[in-house]
Amino acid sequence: MDASKLQSWDIEKRADGAVVVRVHSRTPDGCELPDAVFTFRKGDPQYDYWVQQLLARNSSNRPEN
Repeated sequence: MDASKLQSWDIEKRADGAVVVRVHSRTPDGCELPDAVFTFRKGDPQYDYWVQQLLARNSSNRPEN
C-alpha cells in the first residue's frame, strides 16, 4: 500500500507498541462510510513500513528552530 496515494489518514503508536492507521472514508454520493482502521504489531509484514511513515510524519510536523 502506497500511503501517498491515500486521500486522508492518521497514524499513531500506542503504549503497547502497536501502530494504528486510520484511513478516513470519503463520502460518495452523500453516503457516509466508516473509517477503515488497521493495527500493526512488531512482526507483521507491514509494521516497519508504517513505523517509517509515522517517523516521517512526526519529523515533518516539528517546528523549525
